[in-house]
Amino acid sequence: MNVPKTPNPEWGLSSRQSVLVPAITVGFGTAVAMWLLGYLTHIPAIQLSAPITGALLLAVLASGGLVAGRLSSPGRAPIVGALTGAVASLVNLLIVGAVVAPDDQAQAARGGWALIALGTVAFGAILGALAAPVGARWRRPNSAESELEGWLARFGLVTAASALPVLLSGGLVTSTNAGLAVPDWPTSFSANMFLFPLSKMTGGIYYEHAHRLFGSLVGLTTLVLLVLVLTCDSRRWVKGMAGIAFLGVCAQGVLGGVRVTAATGGDPVAPPGSDHAGSLLLAMIHGVTAQFLFALLCVLAAVLSPAWRRVETRPAATLDSRLRLLAWLFVAAAVVQLLLGSVTRHFQHTHAMFTHVGFALVVLNFAVLTGFRAIGHHRENRILRRLGHATLHTVILQLALGVVTLIGVLPYESGKADPAWVVLVATAHQGFGALLLALASLLVAWSARWNGTRPIPAAG
Repeated sequence: MNVPKTPNPEWGLSSRQSVLVPAITVGFGTAVAMWLLGYLTHIPAIQLSAPITGALLLAVLASGGLVAGRLSSPGRAPIVGALTGAVASLVNLLIVGAVVAPDDQAQAARGGWALIALGTVAFGAILGALAAPVGARWRRPNSAESELEGWLARFGLVTAASALPVLLSGGLVTSTNAGLAVPDWPTSFSANMFLFPLSKMTGGIYYEHAHRLFGSLVGLTTLVLLVLVLTCDSRRWVKGMAGIAFLGVCAQGVLGGVRVTAATGGDPVAPPGSDHAGSLLLAMIHGVTAQFLFALLCVLAAVLSPAWRRVETRPAATLDSRLRLLAWLFVAAAVVQLLLGSVTRHFQHTHAMFTHVGFALVVLNFAVLTGFRAIGHHRENRILRRLGHATLHTVILQLALGVVTLIGVLPYESGKADPAWVVLVATAHQGFGALLLALASLLVAWSARWNGTRPIPAAG
């Protein structure tokens, strides 16, 4: 099928953009996957060898080229694959400096930094160009019609996915009490945070510094999403959402830095002191707003989807006001539970902990009612049905994780580190809590889209 040279009336993508936007989308998705894999393989309790980690990362990079080829027309596969590898490698330059920085001079990388950067990007481009034609052999039939549609939505999903490692790494920072392991900001022990040597990221320093790097990845990804939305989407209210998301991510990064400097004074050589109430309050706000931003990014990805645009507002007779009400109550309950859990984690407040445990039954009630309502009364609606199933499965798993976390936390002793399994389960509990809030927000958004009393404009 010949790709039209005129902009697509639905998404505004020109033929040139139909090559660049897929490469940006898959490239950023590949980089996010590589960052997460690299983080997991370097966790102090795991620490895989460099050859094994390198082989795994190369496999992910090649997989990005395969995906790019599978989603592109055969003639364009090598170009899109090369651009995909180059984009992923460009994003990876944010952490390449940490790998090549010498231990005795964290402020600067080796003298051949420019050559290393060019070589990294060139290698990614070559690997992507070689892998893409292989992926094109498994290309989905009749997918050419969708080449100009949906890429903005896919990048929205990549952006939301890029926020997950921030939530998880932030949860580990809180669970391991590593929030002040790096006492200065925006530098790391007076070094440029992107050039702080990987070899010095040990113990709590690794958790805290990796969390900062993940924050920079989300900031860059959200910035690119904003540019794509401003360029390719004609809906003003969606542009506003993307702008709010980007500004929120920037404010979130500053808030995390202020939390550190409020406790340590930003002194890079002084040993971390004990937290005070003001610093802990900032840490709590930082954790809560991170989950709000994740929910916002998930909703933004939904409104960018072609499915959102295809929806027609139903007549008043078919409105499901009960689902809308239940979804809003579900969101409210999830927010209250999030606040209670955050107070418990940051202040070790016993009363808040038991209130958090009791209020879990309220969240469970609204999650179950909303999930079954979405499933039972909207069998023909695939999206609402899937959100209902996801809500039920997530809340059950979240409840189980909460019980296990409680069992591990109850014998808590002041000044004694939690066992590794408690840290992991508590972090997973926090992560699934964020996912539950995102699901509740998506149920609100989609129920409003299908059952709103007023049409939601498709453009302008």
